[in-house]
Amino acid sequence: MGQLLAYSGTATKIRAMHSHLFTNEEYEELAHLSTVTEALGYIRHHPGYDNVFLGREESTLHRGEIERMLTNSIYMAFQKIYRFASIYQRKFLTLYFQRYELVVLKNCMRSIFDHRLFDLDLTIFKNFFDQHSKIDISALASCETMEEFINSLKDSVYYNCLLKVSEQPSPTLWDYEMALDLFYFTSFWKQKDRILKGAPLKIFTEAYGTKMDLLNIDWIYRSKHFFQMSASEIYAILIPINYHLKKEDIKRLVEAPESKDFQEALSKTYYAVHYPGYGIQSMESMYNIIRHKVQRDHARRNPYSIAVIISYLFEKEHEVDRLTTALECIRYGISPSETLKYIIY
Repeated sequence: MGQLLAYSGTATKIRAMHSHLFTNEEYEELAHLSTVTEALGYIRHHPGYDNVFLGREESTLHRGEIERMLTNSIYMAFQKIYRFASIYQRKFLTLYFQRYELVVLKNCMRSIFDHRLFDLDLTIFKNFFDQHSKIDISALASCETMEEFINSLKDSVYYNCLLKVSEQPSPTLWDYEMALDLFYFTSFWKQKDRILKGAPLKIFTEAYGTKMDLLNIDWIYRSKHFFQMSASEIYAILIPINYHLKKEDIKRLVEAPESKDFQEALSKTYYAVHYPGYGIQSMESMYNIIRHKVQRDHARRNPYSIAVIISYLFEKEHEVDRLTTALECIRYGISPSETLKYIIY
């Protein structure tokens, strides 16, 4: 009864928001449109995006603006949930909010490394961001060097993490971004035990333990296959958290000498055993399939719990990724049937 009362308002709001997500039928209609302008017109009249493109004509928008506007729909959704959330639920949302801080930090760093102006549009999210974040976006956006950038973060939790990277010989953007990712995942995981108990903690643990396992598998494969990194280099970039992926699984994957050996090691993991079809050729699509299944199952079994928040935020963020992919496929003349392979699972 406690969970029902605590989550009834939030769950009702999220159900209404969930009804505004794209359906598979709508993705199919989108994929069959001929031009990006037509596709944007279709998206902007969808109830989930009717406020995102206000005052702008589809034909005048360039790729970067489109992606920023679609991303703004995520921020708008997050703010709606936060407004309806209880004090207890806001503890989780405040923890989750760190991922959006990382988006800002990474955009600032990319601007510094690329020697260009910071161009992330946070207009819709800025008031909320300023109220809930200890980082000064304006100060960061004006930085021209990584030294200035890191010094601007002295009062934040990210300072020591980035300072350590700066002390390495000739650190790259990849080094800084990877350090932030590892810091975020580790911090996110540690804090769960402080803000959650009982069933909510179990739901959180499975949702994000699964995510981190799958990311580690993907990072191991990419590091070996595309960058020929050594075992010691790969171990250094892995999220130091194990859920269903055990230490012996990681050792076999990292030290597999050839692709066939990697596939054999992969076939012995929890994910290959429990999800038929999971292998080297399907890792990217299976990442989405497995996460959808885990989170939808939790939300269905626990409709008045943290599961509905976790599931919705994943689906909304994933929807923006799929819409961005669909627009790129249309831009480059990819056939509808091929496009749908990328956006429907």
